[in-house]
Amino acid sequence: MPKNPNGFQTNESNKIKAVIYGQDYQIKGKAPIEHLRLVAMLVDHKMKEIGEGNPRLDLNRVAVLAAVNVADEYLKLRQEYEELLRVLEPQAVLHAEDGEE
Repeated sequence: MPKNPNGFQTNESNKIKAVIYGQDYQIKGKAPIEHLRLVAMLVDHKMKEIGEGNPRLDLNRVAVLAAVNVADEYLKLRQEYEELLRVLEPQAVLHAEDGEE
């Protein structure tokens, strides 16, 4: 079966039922079921964290703030990853030139 760059199989969809911030959702994706569950748990945890810290916020605002927080974390991690690649790339070139791979 063909795989996408993340290594997930692309020919079949998986489906889970999840409770996120007290609401029932059906989540469908090409990722493994364990990954879908982990994503749902992360979103639920982030929404609870924001909701507990700001009890007067309605569901929509909690959801948007959770999305903003997750996007911020993602962008920071992506920047760290790209910086690591820049550091490691010259080392990989040196090893390739020395005949090491």
